[in-house]
Amino acid sequence: MENLDSLREFFNAKTLKSYHPLMSEKELTKWLESLSSNSYYSFHSKIDFLQQLNSLALSHLEDELFLKHLLTKSFFKENIVGAFEVRALSSRLDLLKINGVTTAFEIKSEFDSLEKLDKQSRDYLALFEYNYLVVAEKHLEKADQMLPGEFGIYTVKNKKLKRFRSSKRNRTINPLSQLSTLTAKELRAEFKSTESDFILAKYSSTMINAAFKKILKKRYAQKWNFIKERSSQIFPLDYQYFFHHPINPQLIYSR
Repeated sequence: MENLDSLREFFNAKTLKSYHPLMSEKELTKWLESLSSNSYYSFHSKIDFLQQLNSLALSHLEDELFLKHLLTKSFFKENIVGAFEVRALSSRLDLLKINGVTTAFEIKSEFDSLEKLDKQSRDYLALFEYNYLVVAEKHLEKADQMLPGEFGIYTVKNKKLKRFRSSKRNRTINPLSQLSTLTAKELRAEFKSTESDFILAKYSSTMINAAFKKILKKRYAQKWNFIKERSSQIFPLDYQYFFHHPINPQLIYSR
């Protein structure tokens, strides 16, 4: 095992995003070689490789995957519906929790910048009732200054999430923005119309927000339950893949 600085460089590589659980053992070997000339792993099978990869990511680093894992693991203990990579106007939210209220979680690891945070926070405040940033210690002070007062902040202490400040109930939700994120099929089923002007005239903002939550819960419930029920069979690195592709994990990992 190389020193931690080398491992951080490895996981910071843009090509890490090219990892895919459908890769065969041979393809994984080539993928690893493409990331670095150094060999961080010796493995005997695809399962062995993925065990080592996930163990390293969760034990030594506090990257986006690690922070997502902490959140997802806590969500699995609750009676909620969760969702990964939710389209939110011009942004894409890392994690959404729906349990009577909507709670948005944006992640900024030590490898991320805060360049888009202002735009992202505005998009999320237009849609969701509670909003949190999960942020690496190195970004904490700047993020605290940047974010509006409604936003809560989590950071990481000893590999555990620690709440730095609580989220406040968001009073600036925009019903038109909420409607714009729904599909025509979803709008028709809930409001009997796809015309925003008609819906806004007929329904109050409170009613639209309630419908918005109901629609999102229905949209993501089956996908979320699939990975929750199989969480012991899925490597943390792959939660998001199986959320979007509900396939028997054994079929993928035995490939």
